[in-house]
Parts: sequence; structure tokens; C-alpha cells
Amino acid sequence: MAIEVTSISDSGRAISPRKFAGRLSSFFHNHPRSNRRLLLRSLCGLFAIAMIVGGDSLLTSYKYYSRMIDARLASGYLTSRPGLYAAPRLLQVGQKLSRADLIVSLRRAGYVQSEGSNVWSGSFRESVSAIEVRPNSNQARSGLVTITFDGDKKISELTDDGILVESFTLEPEVLSNDPFSKAGKREAVRFSDIPPVLLHAILATEDRRFFQHSGVDVFGIARALLHNAGENSPGQGGSTITQQLVKNTYLTPERTLRRKYAEAMLSYALERRLSKEDIFALYCNEVYLGQRGAVTVRGVEEASRVYFGKELKNLTLAEAATIAGMIQGPMRFSPLHHPETSQARRNVVLEAMVRDGWIDADQVALIVNEPVLVTASSHPENSLAPYFVDYVNRTADSELDASPASQRIYTTIDLDLQQLAETAIKRQLERLGQAHKNLAAKPQAALVALDPKTGNVLAMVGGRDYAESQLNRATDARRQPGSTFKPFVYAAALEDGMSPVQMFSDSPREFVYNRNQLYRPANFGGGYSMRDVTMRTGLVKSLNVVTVDVALQTGLARIANLAERFGLPKPERYPSLALGTKEVTPLELAAAYAAFVNGGRRVKPKVVLSVGEPPAQHVTNEEELDAQVISPTTAYMITNMLSDVIAHGTARASRDAVKGTATAGKTGTSRDGWFVGYTPNLVCAVWIGFDDNEQLGLTGAEAALPAWTDFMKAAVELKPELGGRNFNCPEGIKFVEIDADFGGISTLTCPHRELIAVTERLAPNVECLLHGNLPDSGGIGADHVAEGDRNDEPVLTQHSTSRVLVFPTKNSPLISTRVDVDSRGKRTLVNDMR
Repeated sequence: MAIEVTSISDSGRAISPRKFAGRLSSFFHNHPRSNRRLLLRSLCGLFAIAMIVGGDSLLTSYKYYSRMIDARLASGYLTSRPGLYAAPRLLQVGQKLSRADLIVSLRRAGYVQSEGSNVWSGSFRESVSAIEVRPNSNQARSGLVTITFDGDKKISELTDDGILVESFTLEPEVLSNDPFSKAGKREAVRFSDIPPVLLHAILATEDRRFFQHSGVDVFGIARALLHNAGENSPGQGGSTITQQLVKNTYLTPERTLRRKYAEAMLSYALERRLSKEDIFALYCNEVYLGQRGAVTVRGVEEASRVYFGKELKNLTLAEAATIAGMIQGPMRFSPLHHPETSQARRNVVLEAMVRDGWIDADQVALIVNEPVLVTASSHPENSLAPYFVDYVNRTADSELDASPASQRIYTTIDLDLQQLAETAIKRQLERLGQAHKNLAAKPQAALVALDPKTGNVLAMVGGRDYAESQLNRATDARRQPGSTFKPFVYAAALEDGMSPVQMFSDSPREFVYNRNQLYRPANFGGGYSMRDVTMRTGLVKSLNVVTVDVALQTGLARIANLAERFGLPKPERYPSLALGTKEVTPLELAAAYAAFVNGGRRVKPKVVLSVGEPPAQHVTNEEELDAQVISPTTAYMITNMLSDVIAHGTARASRDAVKGTATAGKTGTSRDGWFVGYTPNLVCAVWIGFDDNEQLGLTGAEAALPAWTDFMKAAVELKPELGGRNFNCPEGIKFVEIDADFGGISTLTCPHRELIAVTERLAPNVECLLHGNLPDSGGIGADHVAEGDRNDEPVLTQHSTSRVLVFPTKNSPLISTRVDVDSRGKRTLVNDMR
């Protein structure tokens, strides 16, 4: 038999079909019937084997693509695409949140207001007293979560299948599915939300037989090849709506037979698992519809708002036809950029709707000549954290070797806090515009908020308007921080053993450095108390001369090295470094301040929680913390000083603004305005200034502090866990009440007393000598001065080698008992007899 077959195949050489048929006919004629029957059986067997092998391959291929569909549905179809995702929104008992705001949050996270299928993140419904949320049944939590409100302003109770719980986490919201564009604030659209006029317009132009085919329309493909005469023909493309959906959400845009095969298999598998209504709703949520400003328009609901400024249900026939017409060419048929082309395309859609019987010709005649009108508002605030998205894309490419185009990247951004940050910056810039109309140009702004324990960036604003300028001033614009750098000077001094109650002269001074160089700093505004003050007061009152004195006594090299360990650029070793002359970014400064909250340990700013899989409940581990830059006691002493900055220092305008919460921070004034402050669980830095580095002419308290106050107050009200009544006090700290004028332990007669945090080694060890019981000196000591004769304040006099504090009276300019302070700061109680 093998010889016969070989002769037919002409010894393996290729032969023409005609020649092969002839030889096969000759074979049947010249050979017995039994041999012919055997050959037919062999051919049928080979054909059957080919069919089995082909069918098995087809079945294997179908199972492969079906698993892709199943995995997407199990993860939530809308929240499992490659791209950037916000941190999951956490709902907690006691959280300030209205019912209306929660419904918006649910819709943006992919929940629908009905009994939804597994295609959605879940479903929800409103009752008289609560909102009930049922997550996707494929998720780990599938019970009924009931959220009860207290007066529609605060969450009062959370239950999961009737069991009280403290919190519930929603699915993450999409920031962007395209690394080159910014997503808008979208809400999930159900099939029932789509108005009939838009449904019919899309069907007429994209897939007339959508409700009849099984994912791939063979008749539609043939009709498209034969009937479509040109781009503006009322015919259709070959791809069905299901194929377009899987192409946009599963596959790359390459045009190959392999991709078309995958598209067909995915479409067929998807149609076996979802209803036609769910597929059409997904398509309407995902379809790309152009761009306006910096915002990518995705989905018909967003297109309705961005282009026509109205809700989806209120679209007119002409507007619905315009949106449907954009699908085949979002930029070419854009009503914003090409209104005449868009009008022509709209009319083609209307003709297709007449053809399919959805509308009549009379309706078209009424609107065919109407121009396409787009709403004047561009809604720049619609984009979701655009500066942050840019920063994450850059970080993912350079540090994580990951791309949002191919993987799911879950970020740290908290969209609730982001909204509060954008609102705070916008409000402050508007206030500055009204109060300072003489400003030559519009100032810019930046805000960064992060978790001091983990370094997670929770909010980021990089400018007043992303559409106007994409420069991220929070991460890329370096400016002199001014007095916000001073805490690092004082931290170095404390680490070096300098006591916070050591006295320094608050008066015009001239300092010598590098042997023969002179430096003459001045206090802001040129004001001096002309007396000695504690080192602590130097920071609280932001006294420049005192700060430079502290820096020179500590050592400029020591301060520069410490600043670098905090994550700041290392400054040059000049006395002016103490006043914040080395340029930094708001992100660097916010991260550096986090160490003061974090027990002296630095954290690196982080914008990505996880890649690929959703983030688990996060617990800080030692690997996430950087080196211990200062001791926990030094960190706490600085925080204690910065708390007084807000209590009665340069930031006292924000005192008690965040109710029931411990706050600390520092103002900064250079050519710009700064404020960096924190609670036990949130750090925020705000910068206000001009891009061209022109003088702002406002202090940090005037320019930046109000925005910080607005943001922190709203953030803690929304999420009380971001506050905290007290900062964590480490072991080794003691609280001592001192006399603020002298620095010694206070007595009952001290008029200016304050409670300070200090270590045992740096604490004062003598009582106040200005207001206490001074030794008797023959009836002429301080104790014998009549109450009515003593003035409120001692007088500082300068002797040849020392500074002397004396007690004047009405009857005598000086009394004999006094405190003598030499040039090294040593105090001695003396009288006329020495």
C-alpha cells in the first residue's frame, strides 16, 4: 500500500491538482475494489483525524480565551484593565460623608444602582435610613453591606450581613487606562441609563444586528465589504460592538490575523457569559470619544457632560447622533475641533437611523441644518489628579519597570483628599486674587500631603490649572524654602547637645565665618526684642539672627550633612543656609518633615502600592523606613516647638482650626510663601509663588497657611483617623515648666511660663532668677523693691565682656543684685560686693 501511495504522490514531488485527480482516477480504475475501499477508508480517517485535531485545537483555544474572560469578570470587568488606579476608598464609622456623596463614590467605583451582574463591581440601593451595597459575588466579600447615616452627614453604622463592622473598602477608581492621557471623573452607566435615542443611534452606525448575532456577525462582515463605499457612507464596519469592546479592553491595537482571531474568540466567549444588555452597557462605558483639554473623554456619560454640559438622559436626538458619529473617528469627527465635519457625520447617523426605522425623515428635516453646538465650559476640574498621574507614569517607567499600558498599577492617591486639596488651593488662589489685585501675574501653587508612617502620597496638586501648564511644581519646581528649613537647624543643635533653653541675643549681630568673612543677618521686618531669648523662642518666633547664631555654634557642616540625611539637597556651608537658601521641592520638604512625626526615621515618598494585584491591607515594615536621621527625643522636641509655632508663633492664625487634633508646623517666607505642617497621621506642604521667581510680597502665613488650614481641617473632619489628640511621646522626654524670659525652671511669680518637652540632659537645672526669691543684700535686693516700684521687664545692659540683666525701679535705675551673663552664656548671681 505504501508503494501505491508513493506512486500517487509522485515520489514526494509536488504535482498539480489536475494531475493528482487524474492519477487518483486511474488508481481506482486499475486496482481491485478492496484496495479502493481501503483507500477511501484511509482518506476518511485522515479527514476525521484532521477534524478532531482541528476541533480539539479550536476547543483548547476557546478554553484559553474563556479563562481570560473569566479572570476579568472575577476581578471586576471595569477595575481589572491595565492602567492606573487610585487607592481603594475606605468607609468608616464616624466618617463625615453624605448619602449623595457616597452614591457618587459608588458609581465612580463601578457600582450600579440595581441588581447588577458580575460585570460590575457590585450594586447598591437606597432605603429610607441607609444605603445597601452588595459587592460582586466573585469577590471575597459577598455579603450585604448596610451603611447607616446620622442626619445624612456622617456614617453612624456599618454592618456586613447584619454583623457590625468598623470599615468597608470599595473597589478602586480608575485614574487612567492610557499613560498618555488623563481620565475624567466617570460614573458607571447601566443599560437602563442609556436613552433610546442614543441606543438607536449607536446600533444604526456600529452594529445593526447586535441583538441577533453571537459576537461575530458574518453577514455584517460581508455586507461591510460589499456595501461600504466610503467613510461617510451610512454603512457599517465589519467589527461588532462585542468585538470592539474586547479589542479596546483586552487586545493591543496591532492589525494582524492572530489578533483578529483572538478578537473573535474573546467575543464569542464573552457573549456566552454576559447578557446583551451588559455588553452594550460596558461598551458605552469604555468607548473612546476624543479629548477636551487635558482630559480624555471615555464613555457616553462623560461625553454628554464634557461636550454638551448635560446628563445623559437629557440628550437630544441631534446630540445623541453626534456622539454616536464620533465613535469611528473621535478626533476627526470632534464637535469641538471640527464642527462642520461633525455636523456632516451627525447627518449620516440620522440617515442610518431613518434607514433602520428608528426615526422618520420629518424628524431629520427639522435638525439637519442645525450647527453642532458645544458647551462653553471645558470643565478643567473634571480630570482626576493629572499632576499625580504624570508623576506616577514617570516613576513607574524609571523605577518599577512597569507601564500602565500593560499592567494594573495601584497607586497611593486618596481621591477624597485629592478633591479637598484641589478645593483648598483653588479657594486660596481666588482669595489672593481678590485681596491682592496689584499682583503683576497670577501666582501658582503646589500642595503635597502624605502619610508620615508609610510615605504614601495621598494628595498632590502641581499648579493652578493643568490645562494651562503641565509643570508639576510639587515635584519638579525647586524654590528656596525660607524659614521652613529652620527646624533642621535646630534639630542638629539638639543632636549636638544644645539645650532648647540656652539663651541667645535677639539683636542686630555681625558674625564672622571662614576666619575673616562677615555675615549680617536681619530678622524679618527688621524687628528685634533687644534682649536674650531661649533657643526655643528663636524657632517659635522665627528669629533669623538667633537661628544663624545657633547654626554657627552647632556647625554648618553638621547641619548640611543632616539635611542630606533628611532627603533634602545638601546646602553649601555658608551661614545663610540656616535661613533656607538651598532650593527644594514641596515633596522633598513634606517627606523630610515626616521624620519629626515618625520618631526621627525618614520615609521615602511612595506613589505606587502594588503592580498587577490589588494592594493588601498595608502594615508598615522596617524595610519601608529609611535610616534613623535623628533620635526620637530630638524629633519630639522639635515637634513640641513647632506646636508652639501654631499655638502662639508665626502660624497662630491657624490655632484651634483643626478641632481636637494636635498640630505642628512652620511658616516660610523667601520670594515665595510656604507652610509645612502635620498632625500625628498626616503631613502637608503648601507652596505659593510665581513661576518666574518674582517676589510674591507675602509671608508664608498670608500666602500658604490658609490653604494648609482649609485642607487639614476638611481632611480630619472627613477622616478622623488622620488627626490625633497627641503626638506620640518617646521614652526619655520629660515636661518642665520654664520661665519663657529666662529659660530657668519657673516659679509662682514668673509672669510668662510655658511647659516644654525636653530630655533630662538638656533640661534647665536652676530656678528662674528674674522673678523668684533672690538673696537678700542688705535691704536693697530685689525682694525689697516695692511691688509698685518694679517694672514688668528686666533691662539688658552691655558691659565690656558680659551681658547683664538688672531690675530697674522707679526710684533707682539699677539695684545691686543682678544676674551677670558672660560671653560664653554662663550666668552668675552677683551684687555690689560681687
